[in-house]
Amino acid sequence: MRDFRKRQKKLYRIMKSLIIVGTLFIFIFIGAKPYIENANTAAAIICSYICDILVVANLIVIFSYYNKYGKSDSFLEVIEHEISDNGSYITSRKEKDAKSFVSALLNDFKSDGFMIKSKIELDEFDFSVVASKRKEFFYVADIESLSREDIIAYIDVVINDITVHNLKHSGNAVICFVTDKAEENAVALSKMITTLGKKEQIKIALIIVEPSCGKCYFLGNMETKCRAMIAEYIMRCKIPFDEKNIGEKHLPFQDELEKHMQSFDIKQFRNGSFYAH
Repeated sequence: MRDFRKRQKKLYRIMKSLIIVGTLFIFIFIGAKPYIENANTAAAIICSYICDILVVANLIVIFSYYNKYGKSDSFLEVIEHEISDNGSYITSRKEKDAKSFVSALLNDFKSDGFMIKSKIELDEFDFSVVASKRKEFFYVADIESLSREDIIAYIDVVINDITVHNLKHSGNAVICFVTDKAEENAVALSKMITTLGKKEQIKIALIIVEPSCGKCYFLGNMETKCRAMIAEYIMRCKIPFDEKNIGEKHLPFQDELEKHMQSFDIKQFRNGSFYAH
């Protein structure tokens, strides 16, 4: 992935420089064209050809960049944040058991004008709370022992609820798993961001909370609306996070993800056969 990103950034710098040079040259030529023509017609013709060449060169470089790197850029940016993020965070909430933690969340959602559904079942999966306000969604599930399979299944349910049941085409959603113990393979998915739509109009973020120790696992170093929602309601703290809200600096799954991403292949990514998690 690092080599791929180096090539991407190199082409991006070339594209940016070419656009700046081309734009400046064309604007200067447009303003100076009458004077150049009066002074030397041949020079004016040569400058006109140079403008055409710059336009074509810009189009070729821009097309090449977005054709090769455009679709993978946001994907790799999230992965880089996952790898460099703190391993865990510590919530400022004081509730130390799942029931009281969920109850506190429910009260906060109510006081802030969210539409609330409590203790409901969606596609045969139980949710303690589902809260929505305009384009913000919170799904809270209380699961005693959380596994990777639980997370994947709940993501599918939430996607279906947002897009099919609520008919939303844009928005930000947070799935909060309140658990006594999260398995390592579940924690490894905690920093994953799920996006929907060609322009990623819908973003779904995860957070795993272990109230007994206050630990939270989520993507905390990337500026997104989901992160702001998590900080306001689940972490109950401000951004940037204080040192008291930061737990482990790094977790083993982040090293494993970095190692896995060394095999990143753009062709596999395009045809949908490359998975980060």
